[in-house]
Amino acid sequence: MTKLSGTERSVIDAVSRERLMADTEAISRWVRMSGSEEERKAFDYVENALHEMGVQTQRYLGRTYVSLPEEAKLEVKGERVHAIAHSMSASTPEGGLELPLVYLGSGTEEDYAAEDTPGKILLLDGMAMPGKVQRAERSGAAACVFANQDEHVHEMIVSGVWGSPTPENRDQLPQIPVTSIGAAEANKLRRILEEDPEATARLVTRVDTRWTEIPTLIAQVDGTVEPDKFVMFSGHIDSWHYGAMDNGSANATMLETLRALLPHRNEFRRSLRMAFWSGHSHGRYAGSTWYADNFWEDLHDNCVLHLNVDSTGGRNATVLTEAHAMAETRGCAADVIRAHTGVEFTGTRFGRAGDQSFLGHGIPSLFMSLSEQPPSEGDSAGGFAELIGGQGGKSGGLGWWWHTTEDTPDKIDPELLVRDTQIYAAIAYRFLSSRVVPLDVRAAAEELLGHLREWQRRAGERFDLATVVARAEEVADLADRLQDRLDSGAETMETQRARRINELLKRAESAMVRLNYTQSDPFDHDPALSQPPVPLFAPVDRLLDAETGSDVENEILTLLVRRRNRVLHELAEARRALRDGIDVLADGRS
Repeated sequence: MTKLSGTERSVIDAVSRERLMADTEAISRWVRMSGSEEERKAFDYVENALHEMGVQTQRYLGRTYVSLPEEAKLEVKGERVHAIAHSMSASTPEGGLELPLVYLGSGTEEDYAAEDTPGKILLLDGMAMPGKVQRAERSGAAACVFANQDEHVHEMIVSGVWGSPTPENRDQLPQIPVTSIGAAEANKLRRILEEDPEATARLVTRVDTRWTEIPTLIAQVDGTVEPDKFVMFSGHIDSWHYGAMDNGSANATMLETLRALLPHRNEFRRSLRMAFWSGHSHGRYAGSTWYADNFWEDLHDNCVLHLNVDSTGGRNATVLTEAHAMAETRGCAADVIRAHTGVEFTGTRFGRAGDQSFLGHGIPSLFMSLSEQPPSEGDSAGGFAELIGGQGGKSGGLGWWWHTTEDTPDKIDPELLVRDTQIYAAIAYRFLSSRVVPLDVRAAAEELLGHLREWQRRAGERFDLATVVARAEEVADLADRLQDRLDSGAETMETQRARRINELLKRAESAMVRLNYTQSDPFDHDPALSQPPVPLFAPVDRLLDAETGSDVENEILTLLVRRRNRVLHELAEARRALRDGIDVLADGRS
C-alpha cells in the first residue's frame, strides 16, 4: 500500500467534522439561483470565511447568459399534473399550448419512426437532456414532457451550448418548452394515453432567460518556488433549491481543505488558486466559462491542474472507484485514495459535464464528484451517468435527492464528508508541494495512442491515419523514457532543473489534453454534448456512411485532412517538449 507522507497525514488529521458540517449548513440556508440575492449572501459567507483565514480575495462580475425556470402548468383531460420547467427551455406563448400528447418511450430512432410527432407534445421516459431535446426539435415536436423514474423531479438544464452563446452557436439553444414530471404523474399520463390515444395536453411554462451579471470569487495562496504556476481548486456555489450536497458540502470541502493546508503554506512550491463559480446550474457552466475566456493566457501559461469538487459527503456515497480523472492525473489520485482508504481507484473518463471549461487550455483535470452511490435503479443513477458521459462499473450516481427539493443537510453523512475532504486535501498538497508536478505523461501518451489506433482501425482504407499513429508511437516512447527517469529521481532534482522539467511537462500535457478531449480551437468551447475520445476524428463515422465518390465523401475527406494536420501538429509539440525533457535530465541543462 502506498504511504502518505508525514505532512500529508498532518493535513488529513487537521480536517474537522464540526467545521465541515457548520459550513455546509450555513451555505445551504439559501436557495442559490445564479445571480440572485440569496446566492450573493452565500458568496459573502464564503468570502468572509476566506478573510478570517487571512486569505485575500477578488470578486468579479461577469455578464453571462442565465436561465431561471419560474412556472410550469400541465393539464391532460382536465387533470392537473405536477410538472417543472427547465433552465434554457423556451417559455410557451402567454396562453400556453394545447396540443395532442404522444408517448414516445425512451425516444429511440425506432420510436420516432413509429409516431407522427410534428406539432405535438412528446412524453419521453427519463431525464431531460440536451441531446434528447435536440432530437425532439428535429422531429418537429412542439414541446417535451420528460417522465422521471424517481418520485422527486430532477431539475435540469437543457441547452447544448457550453457557457454563454455566441453568434455562431446561439441557434443551438432550445427552441421549445421542456418540462419534467415524477414517477407517479408519469404513470398517470401513460394510463390516460392507453385509454385515449387522442388525448390532448395543455402546457404553460415561464422561464426567465437573459443576460445578467454573476459573481466569480477567486482567492490565492502563493507558492514559494514557482509562484506564477498554480493549482486551481474549483467548485460552484449556485444551487438547485437548498443544494446542501450540490454544492454546499463541496464548498465546505474547499474551505476546510484550505484550513488544513494553510499551516503548511511555506511548503507550497506553486500557488493554490481557489475559484468559486456561479452559473453552473442555470447557465451551463457560464461562470467557469467566463473565467476561462477572460483569463485565458494566465490559465494557459500557468495552471498545472484543475481540481474540481462537486457533491461531497452524500449519505451512502460509499463508491470511491469511479470518480472522473484523466490518465495523467489518475495515478496520483489512486495513490492517495489507496493509502487513505484501501480502495483501488480506477477512475472514469471525463465527459461533457461539470465545470470542465479549461480543456481547450490544455489543463489536466481531476475529479468532479468524488464519491457516489452504489448501483441502483432510477434516474439518479442511469440519468446521472448519461449526463456525465457514461456509467462507471460500480457507480449509482449522487442519490435520489440530487437536483431536487430534497437536497437538504440531512442527506450529508459527516464521516463520509470528512473522508472526501481528506482525500482532496492530501491530493492538493501533493500537487502543490511536489518538486516535479505529479502528472503521468506515460499514461497520457499511451491512452492517446490507443484512441488513435482505434480511429485508424475504424477508418480502414477510407482515410489514412498511418502518419498520425506513427507519430503518436514516437510520443508514447518518449513519454515512457521520460517518465522512467522522473519516477526514479524527481524528488531529488535540483530546483532549477525541476522548474524546467515542469515547464516541459506542461507543454507536452497541453497538446495531449487538447487532442484527447477537444475539437474546437483552444479559444472556444465544444458543445455540452457527448463526444468520443480524440473528437477531431469524429467525422470518420460520417465518412463510413458516405457513398464512395460522392460530394459528401469529398467534403468529409477535406475536413479530415485538415484535422489530421492539426493532430500531427499537436503531437509534434508534445514530441518536442518530451525530447527536451529527456535532454534536460541527461545533461543537466536548465
